Amino acid sequence: MARPFSERFDPWLLAEREAVVEGRVALSKLPRLAPLLSETLGEASYQFRFGRDDQGRHIIRSLVRAELRLTCQRCLESLSYPVHAAGSLALVQGPMEAEQLPGELDPLLVGAQELLRIQDLVEDELLLSIPVSPRHAAGVCSHQAEESVPELEKGNEAALNDNPFAVLAGLKKGSTHS
Repeated sequence: MARPFSERFDPWLLAEREAVVEGRVALSKLPRLAPLLSETLGEASYQFRFGRDDQGRHIIRSLVRAELRLTCQRCLESLSYPVHAAGSLALVQGPMEAEQLPGELDPLLVGAQELLRIQDLVEDELLLSIPVSPRHAAGVCSHQAEESVPELEKGNEAALNDNPFAVLAGLKKGSTHS
């Protein structure tokens, strides 16, 4: 089913019709995701299968794929982060209904007359896939972790071994107060 990407739709009706919505979207068109990327080049592909499960719940099976450009938190260089996010959402109208869902279904709170946008579903899946602290794989990052601890100043080494606050006390004695 081809739909304009930003068009609003009734997820309850699509689930009743067992509709499939699929397509592609430029990453630059996702306003909540774009600021988290080092580059907004590329696109995401998506497929949403609406339907009902064996218990009669309205569900959405999602698949979103993209190659995101993130900033490595070690070296601050750009890194490629592949996303292959598959999930199952259950349409719910309240928190009580959400609490009763089995573990394999995530709740999507949607009022009876509320309309959704495919853009929001795609963006949510991508946002949930981004790691808190993206980093290159070990050995790939241009930043090499320091393996040695900087040498202590010779005059302070003994003081630090005895009392780590001795250096601070020495600094305090040497300062002048007005």
